[in-house]
Amino acid sequence: MTPLRTITDALHQCAEIGQATVLATVVRVVGSSYGGVGTRMVVRVDGTTVGIVSGGCLESDLAGHARRVHESGRAEVVSYDTRADDDAVWGLGLGCNGLIDVLLEPLPPNHAAAVASLLATALDADAPRVLATVIHVDASASGAPAVGAHALLDGDDARTTGAWGDGRALAAAHANAGDAFGAGRGGLVRETDGVRLAFEVVAPTVELLICGSGPDAVPVARLATQLGWDVTVVDHRPVEHAHPERFPGARVAECADAARLGDYVPLRARTAAVVMSHHFARDADYLHALLAARPQPSSTAGVAYVGVLGPRSRTERMLAELASRGAPAGSPAVDARLHGPIGLDVGGDGPEAIALSIIAEVSAVVHGREGGFLRDRRAPLHAPPHAPAARAMTHDAR
Repeated sequence: MTPLRTITDALHQCAEIGQATVLATVVRVVGSSYGGVGTRMVVRVDGTTVGIVSGGCLESDLAGHARRVHESGRAEVVSYDTRADDDAVWGLGLGCNGLIDVLLEPLPPNHAAAVASLLATALDADAPRVLATVIHVDASASGAPAVGAHALLDGDDARTTGAWGDGRALAAAHANAGDAFGAGRGGLVRETDGVRLAFEVVAPTVELLICGSGPDAVPVARLATQLGWDVTVVDHRPVEHAHPERFPGARVAECADAARLGDYVPLRARTAAVVMSHHFARDADYLHALLAARPQPSSTAGVAYVGVLGPRSRTERMLAELASRGAPAGSPAVDARLHGPIGLDVGGDGPEAIALSIIAEVSAVVHGREGGFLRDRRAPLHAPPHAPAARAMTHDAR
């Protein structure tokens, strides 16, 4: 699906040029569907779109509804029920066997900017946040919020857009937010006092830190940016020598002293780092900085993932050297985060295949998956975004 960062950027762009738009968001799924709750599409007034919500099945029909919503200025929910064997009633022939509710919101430029800012806040957070959205209000409800009002919930705090009425609906959003984490991709819908709320868990963007700017780092950065990840490439040389134009969509930063990596770039709990400078001493210093990092002063956990390119023996030499310096190495906490050799065993040769292997493993770890065949999975295919990291995997030397 289209990365949420891409949707956020599209809303910001519409706001900057003063263009009204319609935001289509999947707010409920029952049964099977191509995209889960939170899948979005931006429909501009000129008919062009950004994103997809169904793999191409519903987009044309939704664009037609979006024109009506733009003209009326009123948000509404459109439902598609394809659970029957014959869904010809829609003329779409989806065969997905699911019920999909899609909220269509008309967004003038200032409202588009506010929604984009709300989504960006969730993407930049250190932990998943719950987004509550008003999707229906009974005509008889008093003091009710407006359909399309949003609240980004963080404990007792809330950042809101739109009108939330007398506050009862916002209190109900807080009361039900905790249940959203167990709802999975189908989402959670609750109704109180004639107000229906949809809840979505928004996971932070993966922060990928690539230590090294050699030719094989280029496809790693490219694949990660295509997934909507926040990518930073560090190199020991001044930035102009690292050729930032080779890494479109990524930040390139100088790190003159690899052992002080955290002084040059932020190391957070959602950071996934790949060590691939091809210089043994420098890679060992990068590894030391990453394993020793403590994103929060009182935290015993470090960055989410540390991968080291190269054969197992090379990584073991690094760890032995670090241990001789008294650095953290060989503990269960370190072993769970450290992946060396790096990557999933997907086969193939060359930088592109290695990059695919690396990105696949990072994605599996940060999403709490094991990277196996989906045909062998007996649990639901889609887990909530707060799932814990998967257990450490054993890899053969590359």
